[in-house]
Amino acid sequence: MNLAIFDQEIEGFQSNVFTGTGFVLANAGKQSTEGVEVDVNWAPTDGLRFGFAATWLDPLYDEFQGALGIDGPEDFSGRTPSGIPEFSANTNVTYNFMAGNTMGYVRLENVYESEVQVVDNIPSSIASRRINMVNASAGLTFANGIQLNLWGRNLTGDEYLLSAFPSVAQAGSISGYPSQPRTYGLTLKYNFE
Repeated sequence: MNLAIFDQEIEGFQSNVFTGTGFVLANAGKQSTEGVEVDVNWAPTDGLRFGFAATWLDPLYDEFQGALGIDGPEDFSGRTPSGIPEFSANTNVTYNFMAGNTMGYVRLENVYESEVQVVDNIPSSIASRRINMVNASAGLTFANGIQLNLWGRNLTGDEYLLSAFPSVAQAGSISGYPSQPRTYGLTLKYNFE
C-alpha cells in the first residue's frame, strides 16, 4: 500500500482555452491543489491480484483575474478549475493461470471519475462529464511464442465528452470530442526467439 498526502501551489499557472477561432493563453496568479492518493495491491494467492488506486483532489484558482469564462473575461479567483475531478479511482482484479505449457490471464477493471465541468468557457450544463467505465481482457501465451489477447474497452457504453469548445466560425454553436465507444478486439502476436 502506498499513500501520498500533498499540498501544492503553482505560481503563474497557465490556462490555454480554445475560443472557436484561436487559443487564449492566460496566466493565473496562483493555482493550488490539496490531495490524497492511495494505491493498494493485494495478492491473496499466487495467481490472484486485486488493485485499487484512488485520488481525492481539492483544486482551487487562488488568484486568476482575466480568465476566459463563458461570457468572456472573468475573475476565477476562488473557483475550482475545470477538468479536474474531485475523486477518481481504478479498481481491478487479475487472475493469472497455467494450463499445461500455456500461460493465461483474465482481467476486469473499473475506471471512475466524479462529475466535473469539462472546460471553463462552456457551461457545465452542456459540457460536464462523469466517467464510470468497465474494461476487460483475457489472454493466452503458448509455448511456441504465439500470444492471443481478447479485449474490450468501455463495455458499459459510457458516453462523455473529452473536451468541448465553441465551434469554429459558428457563433452560438459548441463542438466537442466524445469518448471512445464500446470497443472490442483480438490481438495476435508472435514472439521470434
